[in-house]
Amino acid sequence: MERETWLLWLLADSQLPTGGFVASAGLEAAMQARLIRENASETDSDSFIGFIRGSTHNQARFALPFCSRAHDETMQLIGRVQSDVKDSAAKVVDTDAVDNAVEDAVNKANEDAADSVATDVIDILQRIDDYHQTMLSSNSVAMRASTAQGGGLLSLFNRGYAHARFMDHTRGRLCVAIAKRLQRLARLGEMRAHWPVIFGFVCAAVGISIEHTQQLFMFQFVRQIFSAAIRLNLVGPLRAQALQCDMQLAASDLLEQHAHLRVAFDSPEDVFGESAVYTEPVLELYQGMHDRLYSRIFNS
Repeated sequence: MERETWLLWLLADSQLPTGGFVASAGLEAAMQARLIRENASETDSDSFIGFIRGSTHNQARFALPFCSRAHDETMQLIGRVQSDVKDSAAKVVDTDAVDNAVEDAVNKANEDAADSVATDVIDILQRIDDYHQTMLSSNSVAMRASTAQGGGLLSLFNRGYAHARFMDHTRGRLCVAIAKRLQRLARLGEMRAHWPVIFGFVCAAVGISIEHTQQLFMFQFVRQIFSAAIRLNLVGPLRAQALQCDMQLAASDLLEQHAHLRVAFDSPEDVFGESAVYTEPVLELYQGMHDRLYSRIFNS
């Protein structure tokens, strides 16, 4: 079995995302405001199906470009270290000395390139994270949920995956060092560590492709809403399974349309910020209502 497949199963575990099961993505507030009815048909504007389709579309159009950009930047910059190692080893002519040369090249790459690459990765991730924070600044509830899940995943990586044997190589050790510095910055309040940004970084760090990262990102979001709906007694577990199966086509269509998007806050071509946008403004209102609920079982 390929390592990437195994890691996908680990990250798709029902216990993840860390902190995800205390968030309902605005579903609880919408229910209490009677904006979603339990017995509404799928064609009604106040149906649960309409809510989850709108939420998933919003996720693909707003959060996914942040995740994809974080993944791409991490992969590209980390690849510089691997290139340095290969180039250094390729210069060796003596076959008997290849093993020692590769080891020397790895050490040299660590000394000469690792610090520079780590700084570059952290810098771009901070900028992506700051832009995500700016776009969520008017929605304190969604912002709180995003930072809680991002911080939880970063902690999971540092305490779990960082100690796995497959991370014990030049690229892996560099990613671990970056993750520890990111967590330190988050604790100092110098970055927020939003969920899409950290998710993209972690998937790149463990070697998951961009295509599988995007698919997993959308799957976890859809599953999170269905989990909240079951606990709110909006749908039963069996009905939720059937509906979640049907959502595969919708999620696939959204990925086909929007997987190419990358948040482009530093591009003059994106003056109006169209690389990442909210497609469901009413959803943002739902989420903002959450802190005003008299009683609630979710934090957001």
